[in-house]
This record gives sequence, structure tokens and C-alpha cells, in this order.
Amino acid sequence: MSKAPIIHTHSYKKQRFQYIPFGSPTAYHDFVEKQCKSLFMGNAQTLEVIIKNAQTRIVKSSDWYGNPPPTSMKDLEAHRYFGKMELLEVIAPKIQKELDRYTELVEDELLKRPQLSANSKGLGVFSFDRAMMGLYKIPFTKGSSELERFHHQLKIELGKDKATTVKNTHLYFENTSASKPTLTLTLLAGANANIQGDALYYVGIVVALLTEYLESCHIGVAIDVLLGTSFGVHTIVSVIRVKPFEEPLDINQLLVMGSDPRYFRFNGFKGIIALADYCGLNIPSGLGKIDERITDAYMDHTPDVLLFNQSYSIDSAVREVSRILMEYSP
Repeated sequence: MSKAPIIHTHSYKKQRFQYIPFGSPTAYHDFVEKQCKSLFMGNAQTLEVIIKNAQTRIVKSSDWYGNPPPTSMKDLEAHRYFGKMELLEVIAPKIQKELDRYTELVEDELLKRPQLSANSKGLGVFSFDRAMMGLYKIPFTKGSSELERFHHQLKIELGKDKATTVKNTHLYFENTSASKPTLTLTLLAGANANIQGDALYYVGIVVALLTEYLESCHIGVAIDVLLGTSFGVHTIVSVIRVKPFEEPLDINQLLVMGSDPRYFRFNGFKGIIALADYCGLNIPSGLGKIDERITDAYMDHTPDVLLFNQSYSIDSAVREVSRILMEYSP
């Protein structure tokens, strides 16, 4: 039986900040579906309004959910696949310049590679190749006793009648702290109602390209998607781990959760309502708003991460790539 999600509650600038971490998108989806089956009356009514508004927009072929517009409620309810994968090829060349600049910095030792060192203390892995450079056969002394001759013959049979003049025969990584540099990227999903649907696509795509590049430089990357809102004195956030350090990037998972208007403006809304309900709050019918309180409050309590700011154009997303690369130092 899965454990109930843990609410982390803090004060932030005289307001109440609450967030819940989820270890995977699957855990998050399960939470939302379960919570939406038993909402408080006010939150249940808000969800009904969200569904009715979605039905109206579908009839009008609204591009609020991005293009192409959904044609049925099923298109929204069951949406789990990012539909703009072709944008990867469009955006990739635009961020390559920033990646090339970072590569030059890496080559100038901004990112220090682990250095292999040798020692005579028996620490690390024995290097037979190094020992071979000074290998010699232990000579037999004529004046040895019967017992010494017996021991020497035994060493020959065991293959231990050899020694080496090389003292440093064990290898280890000298700067182990730099052997596995890591970076946690955090991005805030969604946008307020006045932002065009297609403008939401860029952040997730650029983060995906940035992640693949960093991992090609042997930098372990984890990615968290924040999905939340602010209203009154409350700021609530779901923190969804879409990529652990030890796992390869699932691009579709990142793009759906992080920058898909069709997902965010229906299932994401359901998630916000479920989150408020779980925190014991009645969310307003407008679902609050996305503002800097969400990211500021979260970063205040989790300082060891880098925030990829919301960007609703290719140019602004590329500028974020440049900023992240310049701020990061392993």
C-alpha cells in the first residue's frame, strides 16, 4: 500500500507555502485521480466548471490548448503524449551556439575531469601494467638454508618469485568530488490564461536538449517540474521528479508534464484542484495565478537547485540556457 503524500509547510513573506514532492509522474497521476474522486463540495464544483469550460472551447476549436486544437474531451482526459516533437529539430540549432560556448569553457577546465593518480599505500585498484614496468625475478641465494630453498621453490610454483621496483602500483581518482558532478534543474509548468497555448512549448523542449547535452559531458542531471498556483495568502505546489539522476531522460514525459498546454490546461488544472483539496483548501474558481511566489518560495527552501525560468518564446528560452550554463559550476 502506497504512503500518503507528505505536505511540507513553511511560511514565506508572511504567507503560507505548501508543497508535496512526488517521486515520478505515475505517482503524481495516481494521487490526482484518487483525490478527485472525493473532493470537498467547493472544489468539486470548481472541477465541474473546468470541465464545462473545456467542452465549450472544444466546440469553438479554441487554440488555447495549443495546435491542433482537441476535438473531444477524450483528447484532453487521456492526453499523455507530446504532440510537437518536430519542434525539437527547429529549436536545437538555436541553442547549439550556447552549448558550443560551454564546451569551450569545459575544455578550459571550468569542469574539472577526475584525475587518475597512483600511490604506494595499497589504496585503489592494483595496476599490473605499472608493476610490469619494474618487474624482476627474485634471485636465489646460494648460502640459503634448506628451509629457505624450500620456500623459494614454493614461490616459483605459486608464481610469486617476482617483485617490482615500481612503488606506486595502486590507482585512484584524485579529485573524487568532481568525478560525478550533478545538477538538478527545476521548471515551472504552465502559464496564466492570457498566454497563447503554443507559447508553452518552448521551456520543456529546451530543457530536454540542455539535459541531453549536459549528460553527454558526464554531468548527472535530475529534473523536477513544479505544478502549482497562488491565491490569497496561499501558495501550493506539486514537485514532480520527471527524471532521476540515475535514469535516462524520457523526453515525452518531460515535455508533457513541463510544457504541454493540452495537458496543463486540463489535467494540470485537475492536479491543482486535487492539491488544494489535499492541503485542506477551497481553491477559487479561477484557480489562482502563476507568479514568482511559487518559484521564489520553493527555491528559498530548496537552494541546491537551478531554476529554468518560464520562457514563452525561443529567444527567451535560449537566454535561459546561457544563464543556466554560466551559473552552473560542478
